[in-house]
Amino acid sequence: MPQPTDVAPAMPALLTKLHRPQVSPGVEWRARLLEPLNQNVDRALSLISAPAGYGKSTLVSMWLQTSGRASAWVSLDERDDDLLVFTGYLVAAIQGVFPTLPFKTQALLRAPLPPSAATAARYLINDLHQIPERFILALDDVHAIRQPAIFDLLAELLRYPLPSLHLALIGRRDPPLPIASLRARGQVTEIRARDLCLTAEETAHLLGQMLRRDIDHATAAEWTEKTEGWVTALRLAALSLHHGGQADPFKLEN
Repeated sequence: MPQPTDVAPAMPALLTKLHRPQVSPGVEWRARLLEPLNQNVDRALSLISAPAGYGKSTLVSMWLQTSGRASAWVSLDERDDDLLVFTGYLVAAIQGVFPTLPFKTQALLRAPLPPSAATAARYLINDLHQIPERFILALDDVHAIRQPAIFDLLAELLRYPLPSLHLALIGRRDPPLPIASLRARGQVTEIRARDLCLTAEETAHLLGQMLRRDIDHATAAEWTEKTEGWVTALRLAALSLHHGGQADPFKLEN
């Protein structure tokens, strides 16, 4: 007869959270931002931090699509703000890329007593150490995470960077990690709102694709100035024109 237990069964990972977003054909290709990400991929961390609507996730998805390295992705939300759940998603994402490697961290997550962040980090680091191939692990919407233990785990991963692992963190604000220390050691690449703003040239290309017409530099520069290069504002204004929206300050002459 089964004995009662106080240990709740672990929730299975929601596998759709492990798929990176697909890049639509009409999305502006951010070559000038992909270049520093590719050049610095051997650093420990890439931090892509900006408010909503700046194309952070799209940029990183483009990067993973073209980098030539193996990659894993986790889309986070408030339900993942738990050390066991968060670590479980990390393991599931990495095992999706390296399915034949045994991970002792899984057994730790099923233990009757939850591990500390330091213990979970040690198990995870030892598991990652066996991976011979370099890969990128992207964590999207990391601003949804607030539990200090989770950031303790990530800090341990970054304290002594593994040669195989490049961590990419995507969020609306900087996570509570030793960014300044990583910056001083040359171990972080930072992409921020000012970098994600479209240039006039990128605006002209985006508008040309959406409106199916040539856009002159003066018009592109005006749109860029009025939207401050904010990708979402540009796309919404262009869609309004494309679908016959009412006149607005961005109206193009025929």
